[in-house]
Formats: sequence, structure tokens, C-alpha cells
Amino acid sequence: MKNHSIQASLRVVLLATCFLIAQGSRASSVDLPGEIPSMVGAGVGSTTDYTGAKDRFVGVAPGIRYVTDGGRLFELYGPYAQFDFGGLTGLQYGPSVELRLGRSHVDDPVVSQVHDVHTTVEAGGFIGYEYDNQGAFPYRLRGSVTVVTNAGIVYPGARVSMNGSLWFPVRQRIFVGTGVGASWVSQGFNQVYYGVTEEDSARSGLPAFSPSGGLEQMTGWLAAIYRIDKHWFSGAMIYYQRLTGSASDSPIVTQRGNRNQVTYGVGVAYAFK
Repeated sequence: MKNHSIQASLRVVLLATCFLIAQGSRASSVDLPGEIPSMVGAGVGSTTDYTGAKDRFVGVAPGIRYVTDGGRLFELYGPYAQFDFGGLTGLQYGPSVELRLGRSHVDDPVVSQVHDVHTTVEAGGFIGYEYDNQGAFPYRLRGSVTVVTNAGIVYPGARVSMNGSLWFPVRQRIFVGTGVGASWVSQGFNQVYYGVTEEDSARSGLPAFSPSGGLEQMTGWLAAIYRIDKHWFSGAMIYYQRLTGSASDSPIVTQRGNRNQVTYGVGVAYAFK
């Protein structure tokens, strides 16, 4: 596909741009593949205070993509980092690390009475495959699975995410992408992030709630990039999460938040290699 640097800028711009640092799971669910140069980027965006919240905040986040001399790829987007031992196209696999932000000192006067959730580090790995079509209608199609856990430090069990994306050019300087995904979590994860204990109930007035594990959320996103010149790019995107299963039934969500979560933002990126 032409203009690989456009694809690189999208990966950096859009992940940094949309301030996906709010939840690590958001960062890993948006992707832009390709045989592309090293880049740095930053963006500003708006997202919810925590997954399931209705209150929002605005912030800035960085993004870095570095291709080694040996053709390996390192990526860091907000709280999410991964190293690809596979190819820039075809089979891709390697370790991943995420900084999952907690829930504390929230503005909501009721949720603030529910137990705090500490920020923690998750680690695991990913495997995926990327197809690059160079025909009359060029496009890139990618699918991946990511598994992470924090070894019981904050929550027991693990998270599993499946994601797919499609990217294609619409004009010489304009590139667009879309993607879908879903996440499954352990019961222990849901209990920490969406559960309401008897003590929480007594303090907050919310009903006690003990969730099960299973499908936590379904996601979708749309993105676009504009090539300003040889090195500079701008981008924008919107990202949607729909909480499902036990997570969506939590009173933290149903009474004080929203099952529908939206993140959006704009940003820039610079190609240096």
C-alpha cells in the first residue's frame, strides 16, 4: 500500500490523540498496521473518568513507534506497550504491558463511597495476523488476540481481548480506518471493577452486587488521517464502548454511570525514520 508513513501516523496519532490512557483496554483495542517508519506523536482528547462512568475529563497523551534495524517493532501508546517479534505484515506476536488506571477520588459523591481500585500493571502477550492487499483497491486487514493479567495484585484472573481493523485510502492525502472488538474478563476482575460489597452498599446506598465473569464489553471505532507534508500528519477518531454482561448490570453503571462510553480526540505525529 502507498504512503506507509500515513499508516504509521494513524497508529501514533489516533491512540495518543483519543487519550485512551483512561483505560488500558482501550489502548490495545485500536490499531493501525503496516510496514512503516518510526514516529512520535501526541494528542488531546476526552473520555470518561473510568469505564462505566458518566463524568468526563480532557487530557494529553504521547505515542511512540520504533522500528529496529532488525525489523522488529516497539510501540508505546499512553499506558500500553508491546514488542512484535513477528513481521510488520503477516504473523505478529510478542509481549505486552499495560498500566491500568484505578478508580479513586472520583467526583461522583456516591461512587466515591465504593471501594477504591488501585492502579496496577498488567502483563501478557498478543498474537495476530495482518493482510496487506496491493490490488486495485488497496487495504490492510488485521486481527489479533491479547491476553493480560496482573497476577492477583489488584484482581484475580485475566482479560482476553479480540480485535479487528480495516484501513484504506480514500484520497491521496486521506486515509480512513474502522475496527471492532470484544473483551472477556474473569469474575475476579468484574468483582473489583464493578462489584459492590456489603460495606460499599452501607456507605454509598447502592445495592450490593456480585458480578460473574464473561463478556465485559464490545467496541467499535472510526478514524481518519490527513497528510500535511512529508513528515507531519494530523488525525482524528471516535471510539465507542458498550458494556455488556455483569459489567453492564452493576449499579455503579446503571444508577451512577452509563453503559455507553465514548472517547474522541485529535492529534499530530512526526515521522523521523
